[in-house]
Amino acid sequence: MFQVQGLRRYLQVLGALLRKEEDSRRHAPLDSLMNLLEPIFLITLLSFLFYFLGRRQVSPLGGSPILFYATGFFPLYLFIYTSRRMRGAIDAPRWRFPIEQRLDHIFVHVILRIIDYSVLGILLFGGIYFLFTHQAMPHDLVEVVSACMAIVALAFGWGILALVLAKKSRLLGTLLPAISRTLIIFSGVFFVPDFLPPNVRYVMSFNPMLH
Repeated sequence: MFQVQGLRRYLQVLGALLRKEEDSRRHAPLDSLMNLLEPIFLITLLSFLFYFLGRRQVSPLGGSPILFYATGFFPLYLFIYTSRRMRGAIDAPRWRFPIEQRLDHIFVHVILRIIDYSVLGILLFGGIYFLFTHQAMPHDLVEVVSACMAIVALAFGWGILALVLAKKSRLLGTLLPAISRTLIIFSGVFFVPDFLPPNVRYVMSFNPMLH
């Protein structure tokens, strides 16, 4: 009985924090919108760039290059934006109530990213399905959702590790976001990792975003 009541209370706390976070996002919608539009912009830019240059009419796996880039950028940005911006959970604001724990705010951050990218995934791949290729419709939705949840779990772990490192060193806190951006080029968006030589693939496997 006490466990059920404790779980119910905890869910109520998370619900209250979600509502508070949504209220704050309504007052600054541009930031959230830009986070969602960035991968769409990059997918569109690269697709048109390669199309007009005539360098890649099909993807390395065959089929639409737009779908190839979309399936690369979408999980990558899901990882980046889930693992980023957890610093507010460490630097506790003055208005936080004693019942609110730092980990609660991290969970709320992760839940909001899942909601955001669920909507983005439906709009992005739905648009590709109707405008470009029917291959954008997944054959096994359960497998896709499982893969996305694995990405979220990996991003959660990397975000916690980055928080601890940033807490220990201000320099690392500044460098890690920049390193994450740089690693985009080596994260399998523009190529298929399985096509690389084994020794190159082994070295690049240390990049968590490649997985």
